[in-house]
Amino acid sequence: MAKGKYDRDYYESNKDKILARNKAYKLKIRKWFREYKKKLSCERCGESHYACLEFHHYKKKKEKAVSTMVANGYSKKNILKEIAKCEVVCANCHRKIHSK
Repeated sequence: MAKGKYDRDYYESNKDKILARNKAYKLKIRKWFREYKKKLSCERCGESHYACLEFHHYKKKKEKAVSTMVANGYSKKNILKEIAKCEVVCANCHRKIHSK
């Protein structure tokens, strides 16, 4: 049996289990990210509520938006690598940066 066919067959016979595992992993990443953001504050004005904080890419080329990476369940390592290219800013400061 070819590997591709085996993989498709395995997925079809274990679909519910695989989808549940993926959903649980994404939830785990979202929880980790929320806790991570709670330790941060805006580098411009000091706002520290995690729901207001965003990541402004000012350094090297952006691979993906940090929020997209979290939503899609990227690894912590890859998310942190992308955050290293960013400045932490609140939503208001982020809008001011992009309005110039």
